[in-house]
Amino acid sequence: MNNTWTICISGDYDLNFLMFVASAHGLLTDEFGEDTWPGSQFSNGGRSIERFKGQWNELWEQCIYKKGLIKSEIERSLILDPPEFSMITDKNVRAVLINMWPSFIKWWNMPAGGQAAMNYWEGAPNLLSYVQEFESQIGRKIKPFKLDIDLVYTGLREPIEVNEQYMIMPVKIDYLLNRDWWMKRFEERY
Repeated sequence: MNNTWTICISGDYDLNFLMFVASAHGLLTDEFGEDTWPGSQFSNGGRSIERFKGQWNELWEQCIYKKGLIKSEIERSLILDPPEFSMITDKNVRAVLINMWPSFIKWWNMPAGGQAAMNYWEGAPNLLSYVQEFESQIGRKIKPFKLDIDLVYTGLREPIEVNEQYMIMPVKIDYLLNRDWWMKRFEERY
């Protein structure tokens, strides 16, 4: 067992939920992925889609910033607190989240749903072999590091490095299972 580095990969339902909401309301733009779900659009209830898009983007940024602080052990509490979402101050945004939560959690808990997919992808990459190969190539142990990775089922084109200890990664072979991508990352950082 190697104590000089730690990589923890987990499927995050908060971030997946936010992507679910954004996809359902047609909010995902160029910086986000095309392979999104659900296919049906929810009614915006008379809300301005541009205003809601801005509110969603702000909520997304707050969540990833706060999660970065939590992963760095600077902060302990999250922004989202389903199913009431009482920490969300905007009533309209809270109403959308409350309305969308049952559909999301149903999908998340299905036998072939989100949580099952995340469980598969959490164990898919053999990062130990990548680290060992990298150490063999450079002829020394890798610098100590800790990296927490939250997986997002769909909606991201590429990883978001929130800070040196925390990354949000799409479930894509291009990154998660790409040996060359990991080797380059190790070379740049460790």
